[in-house]
Amino acid sequence: WHMRHTLFLIFIFCLRTVSAQDTVKIEEYLNLRGEAIIAFDRPASLSLDQLSAYVSIDAVEGKEITAYVNRKQYERFLSLGIPFRVLVPPSLSFVPDTHLKSIRETNWDHYPSYAEYLQRMQSFASGSPFISRLDTIGYTVKGKLLLALKISDSVNIEESEPRVFLTSSIHGDELTGCMLMLHLIDSLLTGYSTSPHIKRLIDNLEIYINPLANPDGTFKISDTTVYGATRFNANAIDLNRNFPDPAAGEHPDGNQWQMETQSMMRYMQGKHFALSANFHGGAEVVNYPWDTWYERHPDDIWFHQISLRYADSAHRYGSPGYFTSPYVSGVTNGYDWYRITGGRQDYVTWFLRGREVTIEVSTIKIPDISLIPVYWNSNFRSLLGYLEEALRGIQGFVFDSLTGKPLRALLSIPGHDAASANSAVESDSLSGYFVRLLPPGEYTFRAEAAGYKERLFNVAIPPDSMVRISVFMVPYSADSSGNPDQSGPCFAIVQNPVAEDLKIQFFMQSAGSLRIRIFDVQGNIRFEIPSVRPAREDQLIINLRGLEPGVYLITASDRKGKCSKKFIKMAQ
Repeated sequence: WHMRHTLFLIFIFCLRTVSAQDTVKIEEYLNLRGEAIIAFDRPASLSLDQLSAYVSIDAVEGKEITAYVNRKQYERFLSLGIPFRVLVPPSLSFVPDTHLKSIRETNWDHYPSYAEYLQRMQSFASGSPFISRLDTIGYTVKGKLLLALKISDSVNIEESEPRVFLTSSIHGDELTGCMLMLHLIDSLLTGYSTSPHIKRLIDNLEIYINPLANPDGTFKISDTTVYGATRFNANAIDLNRNFPDPAAGEHPDGNQWQMETQSMMRYMQGKHFALSANFHGGAEVVNYPWDTWYERHPDDIWFHQISLRYADSAHRYGSPGYFTSPYVSGVTNGYDWYRITGGRQDYVTWFLRGREVTIEVSTIKIPDISLIPVYWNSNFRSLLGYLEEALRGIQGFVFDSLTGKPLRALLSIPGHDAASANSAVESDSLSGYFVRLLPPGEYTFRAEAAGYKERLFNVAIPPDSMVRISVFMVPYSADSSGNPDQSGPCFAIVQNPVAEDLKIQFFMQSAGSLRIRIFDVQGNIRFEIPSVRPAREDQLIINLRGLEPGVYLITASDRKGKCSKKFIKMAQ
């Protein structure tokens, strides 16, 4: 009874500091929309970090804070006794065109309905089937589709190329980014045959674009209009506070992972994106990791550089004053702006070892549709430049030095990477492929894999270049030359991979003559010695000048059996 009485007194006190009109309005918004927007001055006794545990902070201007609250957040916020006023949601301050036309037919003159959005994404894929494919990321609480369009030169093949993921409107009432993503898809597909720059991007990257990450919020009132769009999803949860957080744990907002969150996590975990960006509205700035920690990411300089390149291009091609709010440079570290936990940016960068930034593209969350071409012209070159960032650094494969089997390995830069930041990258367990985006310079890498000896190697990265390498790791069961011990097969490959001469060391006496054969991966015989009698410790040298680069199998057989080894033929 005492606690209930105390809460009642706090509630009465708060009502005295808020107008009766605002009290009625916030109840209406919470009942009808599941969320409300409030503005208040930050009290000296509370930090932004502390306040973010009560509300979803949207903007900070001097002492004034703008924030979104759901019912639970509002009731907790009342306990602070802070005076506030209620703001009109941006999605209720305009009347959009709701004519049902296709985007291309209307020259982008209205925000699409949900049906139009689906039709547009499907028509992108069907209109350019050789370079685009529609993926389903998952579903929303209300069963709407979360879609991504893959754009690549071999779109139906999972190539060993850097993958980039661009996604927008995880806050359903921030729609400038959604329209920019639709424009970007259209420009990439139509520009593939006319623009060498766009062709180079599509030929060398796998690009995935998800224009709308929260369709339940965007189409809150009706599937036919974005009027009344909400920041939160259908359960009144802020999806960009709902991800696991490296500092605040698995459920930093106190809520279970939403369907949209789970779908996005599964999708991103499976794709191993080298670079990604999450587009928002309400400001004009590139925000880079960390959001949750004051400590800088080991790649902080690189993050700042790519963010600045995006902002500088927006400054150059945008109207005067564009991309200068809240920072003139157009760039900020997330924690320096205001701390959030549960954001997708830090989830990707820490848990997935990826590289993601948050790009706020318009101070107005749902601008008049006539302004979208202006925003597009301001951001188009920045967007292409951001895709280009995925072609600077190092990429390659990690293999077993004896068998040629792809390996999952951790690749780090000693003295630079930090285990606490999860900044090292991993190679794919199926292909051995890895990507590390870096500025130009000379680097020493360490490769580590379970059951294998640590490998150190040096790489020099020229400006604006992607260096390709292969890393071969020696298993612990091998001797100092990388060969199996004497109890293993009847021969070993002296050096693997091979450029020209394949050297085979025999360490078991053959029971008679041996037949030596080399097979390609299709099983075709590419080389054969019908009969040879090597003595113990003999070395056989086979010239491979006529073989193309690739993976091969060499076998040695006698009347008692056969032993075989894989090797890699490198380009000379």
